[in-house]
Amino acid sequence: MFNYIIVGAGLAGAVMAERIANILDEKVLVIERRNHIGGNCYDEIDKTGIIIHKYGPHIFHTNYKEVFKYLSQFTEWKEYQHHVLGFIDGKLVPLPFNLNTLHKLLPEALAKTLEKKLLQKYDYGKKIPILQLLKEEDDQDLKFLANYIYEKVFLNYTKKQWNLKPEEIDEKVTGRVPILFSRDDRYFQDRYQAVPQEGYTKMIQKILDHENIKIMLNTSHQEILKIKNDKILFMNKEYKGKNIHGKNRRTIQLPIWQITIPLTKLQIRKTRPKMVPARCDNKLSKRL
Repeated sequence: MFNYIIVGAGLAGAVMAERIANILDEKVLVIERRNHIGGNCYDEIDKTGIIIHKYGPHIFHTNYKEVFKYLSQFTEWKEYQHHVLGFIDGKLVPLPFNLNTLHKLLPEALAKTLEKKLLQKYDYGKKIPILQLLKEEDDQDLKFLANYIYEKVFLNYTKKQWNLKPEEIDEKVTGRVPILFSRDDRYFQDRYQAVPQEGYTKMIQKILDHENIKIMLNTSHQEILKIKNDKILFMNKEYKGKNIHGKNRRTIQLPIWQITIPLTKLQIRKTRPKMVPARCDNKLSKRL
């Protein structure tokens, strides 16, 4: 019998399984409804030898040395600095919007004036969300710039993606692409930026490669985990171990455990009746 059952073989589920298997020396079953491990980070090599990210590109970036060191046990890295260009007013310019973008789009005299005012008010290198910049009311030039960026960069994009204006969606969403007061053209400014040498799937495969870990693909948790008379049933037999859900908590109707995983030790506590998703300390799951 397994001591832990983890739902989801994505990066968060794989790291939790590895930590439990190695640190606690406990048996773990990982259930995955798809036909592959890796979750949305899944990638595969096409016939030309190119690694394809099936569910969209994933770029590893973090400022946490311990996170980078932990994952480096399972992969070599290709250093990769992500750069994005947007087509605005007939010009290809760096995004997120930064001081270089400012000078490429606006007349030089105006750009110099705006840069001077920005750096008088904000520290060099600071990032702020567009909705915060829009609240600028003290200076008409900065107010003009905020509205310019809003209309040229954010407005049409959010309307196309969600049929909503930027101010109609959660500020955290538009905040993911902040205004950057520097000349750094990279999309991310984190200390560590790379992609796994052989791809995410190979890395996650190595994370899960432990004698205490078993994986069931093509299996929904609803097929093998049920509640009956306030008891959890695994394969129709009472299960007294711990359930950890590495996916969207709205999709599961089971009591689960919250797991906190510093990369060197493990702490686990039960959460009833509120169901919460598994999480990794050091913001591991959020930054990968």
